[in-house]
Amino acid sequence: MKEERFLRTVSFLVDQSQHIADPFMNRAYCLALLGAGATSPNPMVGCVLVRDGQVVGEGYHAAAGSPHAEAIALAQAGSRAKGATAYVTLEPCAHVGRTPSCAAALVAAGVTAVVIGMPDPNPVAAGGASVLAASDIAVSFADDPTPFQSLNEEWLHHLAHGRPFVRVKVALSLDGKLTSVLGTRCAITAEGGRQITMSLRATADAVMVGAATAQIDDPALTVRDADGALFERQPVRVILGRRDVPRVTLLEDGVGPVSVLLERTAPDPHLPAHVRLLRYPDGGGVKSAIEALGEAGIRNLLVEAGPRLFSSLWNADMIDELVVIQAGGVLGPSAPSLFNGEGAAESNRLQSRMKPVESGVLLEDVVTLWRPCVVGPNEG
Repeated sequence: MKEERFLRTVSFLVDQSQHIADPFMNRAYCLALLGAGATSPNPMVGCVLVRDGQVVGEGYHAAAGSPHAEAIALAQAGSRAKGATAYVTLEPCAHVGRTPSCAAALVAAGVTAVVIGMPDPNPVAAGGASVLAASDIAVSFADDPTPFQSLNEEWLHHLAHGRPFVRVKVALSLDGKLTSVLGTRCAITAEGGRQITMSLRATADAVMVGAATAQIDDPALTVRDADGALFERQPVRVILGRRDVPRVTLLEDGVGPVSVLLERTAPDPHLPAHVRLLRYPDGGGVKSAIEALGEAGIRNLLVEAGPRLFSSLWNADMIDELVVIQAGGVLGPSAPSLFNGEGAAESNRLQSRMKPVESGVLLEDVVTLWRPCVVGPNEG
């Protein structure tokens, strides 16, 4: 089933291709996007082989363990790969893992030049450019690696920090409220919000909720189409608790992988055999819990946060992107707000920690994407 695409995947990422002047590298970039949500723990990669100005082969990495982009393009090109130029979004891997070395495959196929979007920062796989150059293949890199870095932002973030890229999604009323009454489930947004939520889940490695939200909402956290049919690929569904975990449907429904996060000394819960139990240090809070997910191989984490979990993430400075879906009604002053901690203001002026980077309207709902502000050396 073809995945529905979220606003950012369509407009923000594809818009990056407008900054790639070379048409063949642009095509490689667009091919790489086709692997969105399916390649983790690997990056998205696209490859185009060109000979005498004509495309003779192309491919993209579709899923972890499947052939790499270069291998697919070479297979399509066959003997026509000899003397061709390869355009690839990421430096071809030099190591043998679940698949053979892509750099060695390009050498064996007889390509004469390789144009690379960005170097591979992964020390396990890096070195492909050197392998190619040692075989007298002309190697060059794109003048601007930014579009290719944006393409694999979550993967690069995990490499650099050892924890997942944390994308938080919240649904709010116009007056910034999460639900009508604390401790009860309330549908805030409508079909537009549902579509955004499904697409966010479809491109995430894992979707996490706190134990309190799991208890109240009993969410499925699955990816479904407009008719409710399940997608073949489901993210890992995660419940974050401290000492225990609520008995909720997703632990028993058998739809895709499930993990439970508890403190290290918490009693072992009675969990179905397919549910993975992960531990984090006692008192380590949400930061330690998310680091434990990174150690478990999660690179792209979607958090569907209630007020307690959102406040913990905010206070720990652990939100890499915030997706706010807003509906056009109000819930009133007695309804619970998104944040239940203390705010920060100076001289009666709000101190902004996040800035909007994109917004749009989907049916009757509005979505806004927020990123942390980058404070320069001369800024307060």
